[in-house]
Amino acid sequence: MTAVLGISAFYHDSAAALIIDGRIVAAAQEERFTREKHDDGFPKHAIAYCLHEAGLSSSELDYVGFYDKPLMKFERLLETYLAFAPVGFKSFSKAMPLWINQKLHLPREMRSALGGQYKKRFIFTEHHEAHAASAFFPSPFQEAAILTLDGVGEWATASWGFGRGNEINLLHELRFPHSLGLLYSAFTYFTGFEVNSGEYKLMGLAPYGEPQYVDLILDKLIDLKEDGSFRMDLSYFNYCQGLTMTSKKFDKLFDRPPRRPGSEITQQDMDIAASIQWVTEEIMLRAARHVHARTGMTNLCLAGGVALNCVGNGRILREGPYENIWIQPAAGDAGGALGVAAFIWYQLLGHERKAAPGDEQRGSLLGAAYTDAEIQAFLDKTGAVYKHYKDDEALCGSIAEAIAHNKVVGWFQGGMEFGPRALGSRSILGDARDETMQRTINMKVKFREGFRPFAPIILREHVHEYFDMNGQQESPYMLLVTTVRADKRLEHPPELAGTRGLDLLKQKRSVIPAVTHVDYSARIQTVDSERHGLLHRLMERFYEKTGCPVMVNTSFNLSWEPIVCSPEDAYRTFMGSGIDVLCMGHFVLTKPIQPAAAKVVSNAAAGPVLDDKLCSPCCGADLRRYEDERVCAACGNRFGEDGNIPQLFWPHERFGDSGDVTRRVKGFYEETPFPNYNDHDSVRSLIEKSRSGIYGRALDRSIPYNSSVLEVGCGTGQLTNFLGISCRQVIGTDMTLNALRLGEAFRKEHDLDRVRFVQMNLFCPAFKEAQFDVVLSNGVLHHTADPLGGFKRLVPLVKPGGYFIVGLYNILGRLATDLRRQLFRITGNRFRWIDPILRQDGLSSSRQKAWFSDQYLHPHESKHSIGEVLRWFDETGLAFVRGVPSVTPFAEPLDPQDLFASMPRGTALDHFLMQIKQISGGNHEGGFFIMIGRKPFGPTTPPIPGDVLKVSKWD
Repeated sequence: MTAVLGISAFYHDSAAALIIDGRIVAAAQEERFTREKHDDGFPKHAIAYCLHEAGLSSSELDYVGFYDKPLMKFERLLETYLAFAPVGFKSFSKAMPLWINQKLHLPREMRSALGGQYKKRFIFTEHHEAHAASAFFPSPFQEAAILTLDGVGEWATASWGFGRGNEINLLHELRFPHSLGLLYSAFTYFTGFEVNSGEYKLMGLAPYGEPQYVDLILDKLIDLKEDGSFRMDLSYFNYCQGLTMTSKKFDKLFDRPPRRPGSEITQQDMDIAASIQWVTEEIMLRAARHVHARTGMTNLCLAGGVALNCVGNGRILREGPYENIWIQPAAGDAGGALGVAAFIWYQLLGHERKAAPGDEQRGSLLGAAYTDAEIQAFLDKTGAVYKHYKDDEALCGSIAEAIAHNKVVGWFQGGMEFGPRALGSRSILGDARDETMQRTINMKVKFREGFRPFAPIILREHVHEYFDMNGQQESPYMLLVTTVRADKRLEHPPELAGTRGLDLLKQKRSVIPAVTHVDYSARIQTVDSERHGLLHRLMERFYEKTGCPVMVNTSFNLSWEPIVCSPEDAYRTFMGSGIDVLCMGHFVLTKPIQPAAAKVVSNAAAGPVLDDKLCSPCCGADLRRYEDERVCAACGNRFGEDGNIPQLFWPHERFGDSGDVTRRVKGFYEETPFPNYNDHDSVRSLIEKSRSGIYGRALDRSIPYNSSVLEVGCGTGQLTNFLGISCRQVIGTDMTLNALRLGEAFRKEHDLDRVRFVQMNLFCPAFKEAQFDVVLSNGVLHHTADPLGGFKRLVPLVKPGGYFIVGLYNILGRLATDLRRQLFRITGNRFRWIDPILRQDGLSSSRQKAWFSDQYLHPHESKHSIGEVLRWFDETGLAFVRGVPSVTPFAEPLDPQDLFASMPRGTALDHFLMQIKQISGGNHEGGFFIMIGRKPFGPTTPPIPGDVLKVSKWD
């Protein structure tokens, strides 16, 4: 037995793959285990999984290979920096420490990560050599042309050659800095998407636009040759020497700066996307034709990140000279791990290779699998309610029925996919006939841009009935785009004639509208019994029930997370999104009957979820509901509504008093609600803003499902809405009606049906005691006349065992802000650039104004110390949990998985040292600090619901 391990790491999407005696035993990306999207660290979890799958230890490996040559890459980096010096020093200074400390010592790093047990040599292939090996050796061809296209390896950015038997030969290459991958990424950056992960968004946006900038790109940016090679005018780009992809000259060419991420997508963005997509397809086609002319081969293998451009792949198949093409399912850097392992086995060791009729990748279902026993153990530990089906037929019949009734299904079966696509093992499935399904999954499940298309899965034997493919063609890896047959298309209504841009989403384009893009294209996955056994049975049952062999298939994940790996990941995603049904193995869970499922609040402001918690703010008595009013049962005071917002504000100070802080603060926020929503904010942009800091992520991961949450002083309700996206009941309160209206408008637009807003004075709470698992009071008490008094009014609202989170200004951390405030007063609000927030790039003028007003023009604020807040906790009976930042030196950094992990209370000296640190460290956040306390349990109080901690069987 000969075991060969391949590794890709440190650049993008680390992975490991294991080949034993020529058979691909296992392959997986590190991100699936760490839950960090595109994790580029050393893939120790992926390696552990591969070894576990084979029953091997590191010492039993015969060969370990790495997918590129780091010394050659380092040479390229140094030469590039020297060519542009002294420009680019900032980029150079950021890159060098990682190279010097880690990347230049890969044998040491790999030996350490393998536990010191592997004593043999390491083998390094060139980057594009690994890509080419990953494309050819698993393919169904005994000989084929090979084309690799990506950003950059060592020096090569594209290469071509051929494979025959057990050898590959690369004959020519395009070299850095001229790169199709980097060209496409530059436009990804310019249109406001994230480089190395947002390219598929740009591809999906292209059909909404017109390619009107093609001539401009070909005239100014690149000099394209007939063979697909090209040279770029580097004066328009900045990736060689800077931290951005494009230059000011590029901005001038398109008469605008790059789109700010999260801002509105314009028609120009769509036209730019259409233009660069056209150019990319043209380059791919010219290169493919040239390679055919030089090799004479009728089969083509593709790999490299650009090979994930399935629109371009489809054009090569339809318009190119090849009879067959095969694309590596993990075409990006992750596939390099498989490539180097295959290269060692076949080319270096010289083993015979006979191409398999299908391919050697086994549907790319090479990742972790879980048995029914493991799934059941997790579900029982979690307390989930499920139904177990004893056989496949009953299971598939039940799920097919659910999908036919427009339910969104999380499908978790067998081995996890290797590569970026969900291929039927970790998938979200839906009915392709439902014209609302695309919006439902985008907005309520994936929480992402509404323009994003979904792929159809179709029984292979029916593909020619719905799409422009012949009955012999297949696309098992979702890497080809074709068009919907003309007889399955629908005519556009006359009133929608001439529609452009995102308005095209209003059109129902075919009999399978959920998977038909606006240009009638679709990214096909064909399903067959050999590769996709249980999924194939499910689709047969669906076809029998509906007469339709097509379903929606998208990856089983929230859009900011990797595809799920474990039952815990699947359950968390199910509970944190709009998925209706979860099928794991032979176990089926439906959302409404889960103990952790929060009840949906009715669309009216009335309803048991809200009204059962409310009381009269004037007397604390019950409130009786009469149409749009609530009446205090004790004194008869009447309280109205503003839209869906109950107006339960009751003053605690006499209006007109000179010390009426509440009135002054209320008036301030009526004029300047903070923070502002942007007009274009989507659920996705809200999530990205809320998750941008570790505290927001920690709140979301630590507050259990089915918790009741109250945010006091919620402002415009961004955090309230964010926390309510997952399966929780969340109520936001504020005394400022203008701010609450913004939060409520966002809630209604995006159907956040577990969220409500209430106008309330925190000194006169409109809620009964012990109603909430978590009460948040971030940044409001220090704007009141009596912070301790307000604190004492809010603590009783927390259930026994629940948490109170309070955020305040620190007495020392606020010094820098106080000094800036004095300077602004003296200079008439000049020199705003000295504020670190106002120096941020891309901050809109409205947010600049809101931040400046809140920090420097507020009518009242107080400052507090750690010791003072701890005394508040003692007076109200709260047990200290932790501070953010920590209240003691040398404490462990905040774990976003467990915000409520108890930390030491510390001494007065500890508190003093941490507050001294706040003078500089808290400057960016205006000296803000957070303290968390927990109300002790009563003698019979059950604990609040919690999540099962993740334990990997490969750790």
